[in-house]
Amino acid sequence: MSSNAVRGLAERVYPALAAGDRDTLTTLLSPDFQGHFSPGLPAPIGGTHVGPQECIERGWWAIGARWAVRAEPERWVPCGDAELLVLGTYRGRGRATGKAFEAPFAHLWTARGDRLGELRQFTDTALWVAALEETP
Repeated sequence: MSSNAVRGLAERVYPALAAGDRDTLTTLLSPDFQGHFSPGLPAPIGGTHVGPQECIERGWWAIGARWAVRAEPERWVPCGDAELLVLGTYRGRGRATGKAFEAPFAHLWTARGDRLGELRQFTDTALWVAALEETP
């Protein structure tokens, strides 16, 4: 798969996440998809999740339960035939606190066949966690 094809898939993920569109996510992810979420994110989010449903429930939807956040891609960097690096900024707020945050991200997407097979997420998790903390 070309890096342009990987980009075409990844470009569809971000609006699907923003809309909470499980069906689109499921069609974009391979059955053996692996999501590697930054380990500093609270349980059950941080760490590796295998399979689209586990990534959706324990990764992205668990994020949505704690934060109202959007991933805003800014740069798309081809990394060979089946990989794409997306650089951008998360912008959001803690749902319980209303505290806003911005955190840079790097997403490394890898394709398997005609779908996305893996995501490696890198972000400053301290900024995310600070948005959950009540101000005294």
